[in-house]
Amino acid sequence: MRTRLLRVGFLGLAFAAAAAPARADATLLVGLNTPSAPSPSIGVAWGFAPGTVGFELEYAATPGQPSATRTAVRTISGNLVVDTPVRVHGGRVYVIGGLGLYGETGRGRGSGEVAATDFGVGMKIPVAGAIKFRLDYRVFLGHTPDASGGFPKSVHSQRFSAGLTLAF
Repeated sequence: MRTRLLRVGFLGLAFAAAAAPARADATLLVGLNTPSAPSPSIGVAWGFAPGTVGFELEYAATPGQPSATRTAVRTISGNLVVDTPVRVHGGRVYVIGGLGLYGETGRGRGSGEVAATDFGVGMKIPVAGAIKFRLDYRVFLGHTPDASGGFPKSVHSQRFSAGLTLAF
């Protein structure tokens, strides 16, 4: 019986040692968007990084409905993520950038959905095993169409978010 337990234990160690490192992750984010007025946001992201360079799909939105006193922001983006060799307090710094849609409504105005670029920087800090704490800063840039035929109005929004990432 003891020999069998030892064999099972060694087999488990062999599988753990041979396991491939995590290449994908899913993240739940909460943050603060700062378009024309600060707005809370909740988002989800899914990423795949077979090496130093990977990609991520993300959706974030202000919960609830916009109103005359409250702005709501929604973003959906596809991003290229590059891990840097920089480490801060055990966390790895990354840079991120991509394309997507940005929409701001409320307070009697807004951008509507417009094409936008986003770029930023972040850090993933190991917590326990496959769980990481994530900090992220993004800038969203786009242009709203101008119905009068003049120059389009620029969209400039920033977001700071934090969340938990599960690597798999």
